[in-house]
Amino acid sequence: MFFLSAVLLAASAAAGEYTPEAIADQIVSLPGTDDIKIPFNQFSGYLKVSETKNMHYWFVESTNSVENDPIAFWTNGGPGCSGLLGFLTEQGPFRVNEDLTLKMNEYAWNTVANMVFIESPCGVGFSYSDDPDNTGDYHIDDDGAAKDNYALIQAFLARFPQFRSNKLVITSESYGGHYMPTLAKEIVDQNEAKGKDSVEYINFKGFAVGNPDTTFYSAIPASLDTYWGHQLISKPTWDQYQKSCLGTHLHPQQKLEYCETLFLAMYHEVGNLNPYALDYPVCTEDSPRKYGRNQRAAFINHKLNCLGGNTVDKNTMAKVKQSLSITEDTYEPCADNYMGEYLNKDEVKNSIHVKTDIKWTDCNQKTLRYKQTDGGKSMTPYYNYLIDNKSIDLDILVYSGDDDDVCATIGTQSWIWDLGYNVSSHWKDWTVDQQTAGYITKWKDTNLVFATVHGAGHEVPTYKPKEALDLWERYLTGTL
Repeated sequence: MFFLSAVLLAASAAAGEYTPEAIADQIVSLPGTDDIKIPFNQFSGYLKVSETKNMHYWFVESTNSVENDPIAFWTNGGPGCSGLLGFLTEQGPFRVNEDLTLKMNEYAWNTVANMVFIESPCGVGFSYSDDPDNTGDYHIDDDGAAKDNYALIQAFLARFPQFRSNKLVITSESYGGHYMPTLAKEIVDQNEAKGKDSVEYINFKGFAVGNPDTTFYSAIPASLDTYWGHQLISKPTWDQYQKSCLGTHLHPQQKLEYCETLFLAMYHEVGNLNPYALDYPVCTEDSPRKYGRNQRAAFINHKLNCLGGNTVDKNTMAKVKQSLSITEDTYEPCADNYMGEYLNKDEVKNSIHVKTDIKWTDCNQKTLRYKQTDGGKSMTPYYNYLIDNKSIDLDILVYSGDDDDVCATIGTQSWIWDLGYNVSSHWKDWTVDQQTAGYITKWKDTNLVFATVHGAGHEVPTYKPKEALDLWERYLTGTL
């Protein structure tokens, strides 16, 4: 199959479709795939977003229609977590087995789109700076991340110019609730400044974001409300929280040390449940495969820092770190661990053209310094800006797995109804295989859609892959 793929790619390149830089990035042999057939071309390498910043991407072409399908850029949240989490544990074409071989994901999103998975910001995953002593390359905020990701898109389209005219969308989850609106605004503003006749004009059509961190309430306060709603904490603890903290809404500028203590007490009461999918099992494997566990700590510590307080204590975090995510018959709670060990094999690094001296982790909590106070900013003004600008006509999908506690559905409901638009279709169920998959709401004179995914956790494609693919295809085809 690899030989056939290379032949097909060479034939296309001979016709002028692929640049020499793209051909150099082609993955011609991927460890762990001897027993599977790969029906698409894939590429991996580095894209320059500045003189010193090198951003890693992994691109898989659509298995449907490479020439006509949209091109979508995916990144995970964090902030500072790798887009390869989505690639190998969510909606990418592969899943990693316990023996570190790969298997195909029948519900991969590249069945309907050309997918580009990125590791952003610089310092995340295999992305790196040529000047490691220049700590500025690893200091970033929402605005800087948007500018770097815009530069990455432009660098990718320069390497793969045949996709310049394709419909382009961006998509993410979790802290992607910050990444996506800010990047969307950056693309829109750059397009308007350059004009449609510019060679750098991007055929940008919208964004989709799952379980988004959008307002300050939509993270920690919403998670506490969800704990109580699921009856996972005691009434005395909840009553104390309501009495002491509820009226303050845990504003990020306040020093709410007592409320932080109550938050940690609630975590202790919940115990070893998976906060990213409350009704799913956790990984109980006792092994050195710990690469996948950092994502669980990254978001919680980021949010506590937004409160102006300290990071979670080690004993509490030890419980949180046991929660690993990855439905139904395909659910593998230790998949993050397998992914981490797979990506750190030298033969894998060589195959995907990355630096072999980089130890891959899912989230950078050592060298990356993300501006903590940005996590407390509301992204709702960005939605109004993008929706009210009728000249750009963006399709915006906000979806939420209702089994998530980290960026809970109640948090999304707390802001999306207050954007100021009139509802055209209120809370209608949508189905997959004649079963209710969730509920959809639409707003008049907008292309904004809110969908819940029933029974899905924080990473919707991980827990409900078939439903997630159905929603993704409806979004891309405009049938939502």
